[in-house]
Amino acid sequence: MVLETLVSIREAVKHPIWMFFIGAFVSLISLFMAFVVFPESTGLFTTIFITFAMTPFMVNLLAYEAFVTEYEVKKRMKQSFFDRYKETLAVYVAFFTGMILALSIVFIFLPEATVNNLFQDQITEIRLIRGSFLFQSTFLKILMNNVGVLTLSVMFAFIFGSGAIFILSWNASVLSTAIGLTAKSLGGLHGVPVALATYMPHGVFEIAAYFLGGIAGGILSAALMKRKTELFNVIIKDSLRVVAIAVVLLFMGAFIESFLIVSA
Repeated sequence: MVLETLVSIREAVKHPIWMFFIGAFVSLISLFMAFVVFPESTGLFTTIFITFAMTPFMVNLLAYEAFVTEYEVKKRMKQSFFDRYKETLAVYVAFFTGMILALSIVFIFLPEATVNNLFQDQITEIRLIRGSFLFQSTFLKILMNNVGVLTLSVMFAFIFGSGAIFILSWNASVLSTAIGLTAKSLGGLHGVPVALATYMPHGVFEIAAYFLGGIAGGILSAALMKRKTELFNVIIKDSLRVVAIAVVLLFMGAFIESFLIVSA
């Protein structure tokens, strides 16, 4: 695989900063390819190409974590979920941070007509979300929408191993578009701090919840494929606990987001 010739799984785990640059690189290449091949739906196919590019790497990452975990059973049995899988979580965070930064910069610096074409699917999604908030209970609508995304993240990861990367990539691209739209309306790069202050307070909770859901589903899937591992029962309990934590994070994110919308 091309990515693993640039950064191996072991290097990514030891130095997650490499995944930040991989995230930026893969997102930009995927955006370019989607624009060339599918110019009428560039936003959606950018996410699909990112998924194609990263799924083998993420599957191998989960396999690596399962291998290491199995050989350190006694040590890791005494640790929490976050201690056992903090390396995997760091890789996810670094990768998607790089992707969000790269796509946000592209949105801000390219002409408005160009970004409207490149990110048309994401812009449409943002408008639909904003419109629906005007006619329904804001907090409940946000919470139910985000819980639905979390459910998809867990199910995709459980069924396809690292299938949650599609959900995560799409939401990261939508967040990048929202940041870009706000920054552009405030004068471009100078508006980035305001854009971050607008979306990151609740976005951090939501993205973290999706990360946890995707990782929990992927690890649970790996555990079911190797049911003889001594950590099987521990992983089952871990996954349920982490999904519960993710739901709590979504409650917090929905509260913050609804408060910001009402007060805006």
